[in-house]
Amino acid sequence: MSTKPSDDERRRQVAASLQVGNPGNNARDLGARLDLQADGQIELAVDEIRPYENNPRRATNAKFDDIKESIRTSGLRSPLTVTRRPGEAHFIVEAGGNTRLVALQQLWAETHDPRYRHLVVLFRPWRSESHVLTAHLIENEQRGDMTFWDKATGMVALKGRLEEELGHALSLRPLEDALHGLGLSVNTATLAHYLFALERLRTLGDAVPSLSGLDVKTLQPRLNALKRYAQSRVSISEDDLYAQVFEPAFLDVAAQYCRTQSFSVPTTCEACEVALARHLGEPVENLRDGLRRDNRREQERSDVEGAGLAPNSPSKGSDREMLKDASPQARSTSTDAAFQAARNFAASVDIPDCVEPTADTPTGYRVSDLPIAETASPERQRAWWLLAGVCGQLEPGAAMPVPLDGAFLSWLADPDDAASCAFWAVLTTLRQSRSPTGGAHAAGGAMATDGQA
Repeated sequence: MSTKPSDDERRRQVAASLQVGNPGNNARDLGARLDLQADGQIELAVDEIRPYENNPRRATNAKFDDIKESIRTSGLRSPLTVTRRPGEAHFIVEAGGNTRLVALQQLWAETHDPRYRHLVVLFRPWRSESHVLTAHLIENEQRGDMTFWDKATGMVALKGRLEEELGHALSLRPLEDALHGLGLSVNTATLAHYLFALERLRTLGDAVPSLSGLDVKTLQPRLNALKRYAQSRVSISEDDLYAQVFEPAFLDVAAQYCRTQSFSVPTTCEACEVALARHLGEPVENLRDGLRRDNRREQERSDVEGAGLAPNSPSKGSDREMLKDASPQARSTSTDAAFQAARNFAASVDIPDCVEPTADTPTGYRVSDLPIAETASPERQRAWWLLAGVCGQLEPGAAMPVPLDGAFLSWLADPDDAASCAFWAVLTTLRQSRSPTGGAHAAGGAMATDGQA
């Protein structure tokens, strides 16, 4: 027959039970034993995770201090997603979260508060380098905090990763298809833009964080014209031309940017013209006159081809000669008119300095970046985008953030609105400039509806 323990015995048993520790937390050790083929939630020490070292965004997050303070006061509100390369002991951030990880690591180093020592994360099995780079590109793009140069660098790096994994080079069309399959929306024209920038303008891109896609798109045809001019006079490869002539000019521009924090596309082009003239041993004004002649000849050829006239077509010979004779003067007159109309429109909303004359666009002008783009009034922003759109500066397929809604149409049809009337003049002169006879077929004051304006 059992006997009840005495009160002293019960007290001893209770005291002994209190000496037993809590069950061990084995979650922190799961990193070493984790099934690398399955998604899972695990707990890791903060120093077991490293930021993704190939993150395409170069600049530090401008909200870093705010994010760090938020974690200090409220903790990490959403878990990081991590993965681990085969054969490595540490984990890396898989799809965004580098900023939060660095903030956590700093908080742990500064405070040694246990709250920052361990964190629960979502683990995803390793797939590939291209997958992780794509995930970071998508995450950064969704937040809208990537510069043009960061996008270009990331896309070109991703191209290299894909080619390495596939074992063969990718031309633009297969590359576009591969990127679409990964969830990245980009067209071949933009990809070619990125590739040119990384191949030929790396010195500028690395030195000038604000270098924009518009800057590169403006530079490329000017540099191509200089290349054609140089190769028509001396035997020089494109690689040698950039290495011997343009690259030293880029280095000077980069050094000037470091001193002034100011970058100008026209100034960069002028520096390249001076460098090439020096290389060819001719006055720079001779070179610029030659560039203007080359541009006129190229435009005449484009006008002829655009009118459907084959260069040696007997049946259209008389029409072709008429175009040949009339085009230079008509072209000069119409582009001057287009530039002046664009300048007047820009002046109507107080941004006249954004319109610059150039020989590199069919309209005879280009628009520079708004100096106060973030704070510019809606009217100024609308004017800038309309001018950039009608002169062909926007990338193919690029969406204009100008709502073509009832309010826009009401503005366009308002005969008492000075800016609206000035924009009608822009459309009219552009329509005239694209007429083979320099405006004889343009309907004065009528907006183009055939896709040409």
